[in-house]
Amino acid sequence: MKSIAIAALLVISLTGCVSTQVTKATGISDKNICIIDNPEVPVDFRAAFERQIRAKGYQTRIIRSDETCPTTTTYEASYGFHWGIYLAAAQLKVFSNGREIGKAVYRAPRADMTKHGRVEGKIETLVAQLLP
Repeated sequence: MKSIAIAALLVISLTGCVSTQVTKATGISDKNICIIDNPEVPVDFRAAFERQIRAKGYQTRIIRSDETCPTTTTYEASYGFHWGIYLAAAQLKVFSNGREIGKAVYRAPRADMTKHGRVEGKIETLVAQLLP
C-alpha cells in the first residue's frame, strides 16, 4: 500500500504541460518591426526571435528602449535547469504607436519533458501565431 501511495505521488508531481497563450497582433501598418533590445535575455534568444519575424516577411531593426518606431516588439525569457537547460518562460509583445496589439506567452512546467528541445522551434511556433 505504501508503494502505491509513493507511486501516485510521483505521478502527480511529474504532471504538467507546456502552455501557450497568443493574442494575434492586428493593425500592423507596415512590414517594419523594431525589436527593443532586452539585455537581460541571452542574445541567442533575440537572434532566433528576429529570424522568425523576418521569416514572416517583416524587416527588423534592433533599437534601445528609449528609441521610437511605429511598430515595436518586446521579448522576455527565462531559462530553467532540469536534466539540462530549457526555456522555462517567454513573453513576446507587439505594439503599434505604443499601444499593445498582440501578445504571446509560453510557460513550461519543470516536470514536463516536452520543455526540452530547440528554443528556436518554440519561438517559431509563437511568432507564427502572433504575427499575421
